[in-house]
Amino acid sequence: MHRTWFWLILWLLPAVVQGQDVFTLTAESLQNGQAVELDKLGWKYSPNDDPRFADPQFDDRAWETLNGTAITLNSIPKSGWRGLGWFRLRLKADPALANQPLALVMVHYGASEIYLDGKLIEPFGTVGATPETEIEYNPNTVPLGLVLDRRSEHVIAVRHSCLAMRDATSWRSRWLHRLASRQILKTYTNRTSEFGAGFGIGMQELKQGQAKNERRKSLAMGFGLYFCGLALAIGLVHLLLYWLYPSQRANLFFGSFACCVSIAYTAQFLLLIGHSGANGILSLYVINNFSLNLAMVSFLAFFYTVFLFRLPKLFWLWLVAAVSFLFIVLLNLLQEGGLIFSALALVAVLRVVIQAIRNRVDGAWILGISLLLCTTTGVISGFYESAGAIPPLTLGIIAAFSLVLPPSIFLARRFARTSLNLEEQLIQVKQLSAAALEHEKVKAEHDRKTKELEEARQLQLSMLPKKLPQLPRLDIAAYMKTASEVGGDYYDFHLSDDGTLTIAVGDATGHGLKAGTMVASVKSLFMTLAYHPDIPHIFTRLSQTLKGMNLRGLFMAMTIAKVKENRLTISIAGMPPAWIYRAREQQIEEVALQQLPLGGVTKYAYQQREYDLASGDVVVLLSDGLPERFNEQGAMLEDETAKEFITANAHLSVQDLINGLAKLGDDWGGARPQDDDVTLVVLKIR
Repeated sequence: MHRTWFWLILWLLPAVVQGQDVFTLTAESLQNGQAVELDKLGWKYSPNDDPRFADPQFDDRAWETLNGTAITLNSIPKSGWRGLGWFRLRLKADPALANQPLALVMVHYGASEIYLDGKLIEPFGTVGATPETEIEYNPNTVPLGLVLDRRSEHVIAVRHSCLAMRDATSWRSRWLHRLASRQILKTYTNRTSEFGAGFGIGMQELKQGQAKNERRKSLAMGFGLYFCGLALAIGLVHLLLYWLYPSQRANLFFGSFACCVSIAYTAQFLLLIGHSGANGILSLYVINNFSLNLAMVSFLAFFYTVFLFRLPKLFWLWLVAAVSFLFIVLLNLLQEGGLIFSALALVAVLRVVIQAIRNRVDGAWILGISLLLCTTTGVISGFYESAGAIPPLTLGIIAAFSLVLPPSIFLARRFARTSLNLEEQLIQVKQLSAAALEHEKVKAEHDRKTKELEEARQLQLSMLPKKLPQLPRLDIAAYMKTASEVGGDYYDFHLSDDGTLTIAVGDATGHGLKAGTMVASVKSLFMTLAYHPDIPHIFTRLSQTLKGMNLRGLFMAMTIAKVKENRLTISIAGMPPAWIYRAREQQIEEVALQQLPLGGVTKYAYQQREYDLASGDVVVLLSDGLPERFNEQGAMLEDETAKEFITANAHLSVQDLINGLAKLGDDWGGARPQDDDVTLVVLKIR
């Protein structure tokens, strides 16, 4: 009897021990959009590399248990770190989470492979045992979608390499780690993550992760691109002004300042939203600090030149200080070295501006307001940071624009006032010349017509859908390129309450304003009739209304398709055939209906056809602009070339497909101008 209990205990002991390492993921922990911080749990770790480690049945009880997944200078595993290793975590999922869309969010330097229950779900970069084979890629909290099935236990295995920090005791690794750890990365938990090798990882609801990632990207990209683009544009303009008028050195220094600020902010936003590894982050960090120091030196030189009309000997000391503080920051001798140098330079600039305002120098108040705004926002941001909070983005926007826009306005104002008398004299000379007056009249008339055409073009574009419909099992992309200012092509969408998507692709007779008028009429009629389930009825009503409008020989060819779930209903009136790529057969099925265009007759029996669609099937609706695209030798592209492209690339996304078809037409046309409007709508069943 005792022997029986002894063997039973031995049999149950591994399960008990193993069960102690299992983390339970509950539905409550994923509420309110928060991520479960998996990187704070006890992970099993091995410095060895074996594909069997991904197997959920692999026995990892002999592995070292880490208190988290970060490998820093103060937390090197006892079993060692040589730049590559495996991490394993066992977890149980609340039954309520089974088959629900979840997301893993990660951040790391180096590369990784993520396995769930033995299956590779995503590689980030290329894990390598040598620097030559490793390709770094930082996922930067981009949500990785996954679904947990109803099994009792799951295993997450991560194969991770970070060869840039494979030897934590080396001088280069310590230096690289200190620099990398200073980069503040907003992670899934709204906290800062500082680590060298290893990784941060969490799990949250997929929709919440995607929404948060989109907000982060749009926030960073929106401000970063707009401001960096504006600063670079202003800087280049002032550098061009200096090149054309070298005596105005203020343009040189301010242009250099604006360009350096643009480069510095670009590097900073790439650090925030990019996917660089440790070496890439180091490069961006160096670029950021170098650009900021050069920007402050140029900024100081600008104020000296504007108000003192020369560079004093003190300026060269500032240049030496800028280089010195740059090395201080890069060597980590003083973490706040860059901030100290910027503050000192700003104090010197304030002294020059205050003196200019006291001397009542024209326009000095503009630069005074600029510095006041910049200083105030800097102080307020400092209070936020000292309280452990993140300063509002508005403060950064005010500070950034206050450094770039007012000095540019100041230089423009000075230039305008200097050249005002000369400009007035030139206007008087032009007024004395009858030829010049006539030329101005002709030019004004041309500009008026050009403006009217542009307004008509913008009106036509405004009638196109602002955004594409979003359906659960259907991907959609659309493209239109007109042959003239106002084209005759048109596409539109209508999503009914029952989930039926109605797509319209039209081609009016000719181009220009008449075709634009036809498109505007059809747009309003389509929005009124699109709800009707019978496409022939829609065509009949459209044709009767257009006929009654007496548009004098204008007609509208049109294809209308309705998609509900996996059912396609389509009718074609005077348009090229539609194409259905069948993923199973890997062939294109052509839908051709020889029917009259709309607006010609009032009584015509239009027909429609119905098709079943399967996952992976692609539907292409198009006008005749693509297949009838002519090259420089006068040959047409024709349908077969486009079909071959679709067949060969049907695995791509709908946007890539539509981009490829547009490029196919442009490459075929070459230098020959486009003869007809090109419109494409591509649908793909998931």
